[in-house]
Amino acid sequence: MITNAYASLERTFDGGGLELTSPSSTNTWRHTPQPSRTAQAAGAARQIRDQRRGYARVVLRALASRYHGRPTSQVQRVLSDSLKPLGVGLSPAALHELAVNITAGRPVELP
Repeated sequence: MITNAYASLERTFDGGGLELTSPSSTNTWRHTPQPSRTAQAAGAARQIRDQRRGYARVVLRALASRYHGRPTSQVQRVLSDSLKPLGVGLSPAALHELAVNITAGRPVELP
């Protein structure tokens, strides 16, 4: 009979002869903290947003080089149609300003 604090853990299994008399130091489980689902989702959303923003910058540079000298209204329409699928929603004033700068050949950057 075991009289220590682990007496309640003693088990004898018939046939196998296994006996657990104390917790084994090799069977320790360590809990590694996992990020919560909301933190993971927020991280993924941030990564997607940044990726789309990068695509939008590339599209803006390409449009600026191709549509230099074209009418402002045409450039503004193309900008709107090109940036909307990337999730970049700019105000009409911001689109107009970008279009004016592209038409004039000035450097452009997303606000």
